[in-house]
Amino acid sequence: MNLSEYKQRLYLDKDKIRLYLDCDGVILDTINITYNMMLKNNININDEEEVKKFYENLDWDLLLKNPNIILNDSINEIKKLIDSNLFDIKVLTHFISSKEIRAKLNFFKETLPLEVIGVNKSQKKCDIVNAMGSILVDDYTPNLDSWYESGGISIKYSSNDKASNYLKIKNLQELIPLILTFEQVDSKKYKYKK
Repeated sequence: MNLSEYKQRLYLDKDKIRLYLDCDGVILDTINITYNMMLKNNININDEEEVKKFYENLDWDLLLKNPNIILNDSINEIKKLIDSNLFDIKVLTHFISSKEIRAKLNFFKETLPLEVIGVNKSQKKCDIVNAMGSILVDDYTPNLDSWYESGGISIKYSSNDKASNYLKIKNLQELIPLILTFEQVDSKKYKYKK
């Protein structure tokens, strides 16, 4: 996807851009931490049933209290995105168990004033919210694929240098200068601090 195609898709809602942030792998480092836990417990990460059982039985409240859970200073970066007044930000997260979504809701209630939208793992994110003209920042390519196919703007969050079909960022602060290049955005209206 090229930048001009993304620019054509952007939709401003009340002068703000609808921005959905994935939780696991973008805001929180739950994936790496839980994969390491599974490996230590000799759980085969390729066995879907074993992995599902692990996540269903996991103490999510305890996991989210891990001091290393916040990925790449994401909480402070989100606060800067909020302060820019450019985005209407929501967290859009998959969950496997009710314990998981409750723990995530509590985490964000205590950490950031953001709406959290839970999506059952068996569903697509674009089936729960309207992707049309909205941005999704996610680390998982199949989520980005379905979002894009539904008329949304998909942005890959990744710290590696592998090629991607989508615009790619390594930290959330990269969103502001990227979005300010879009014609629909009047850059004079928004605060941007490097």
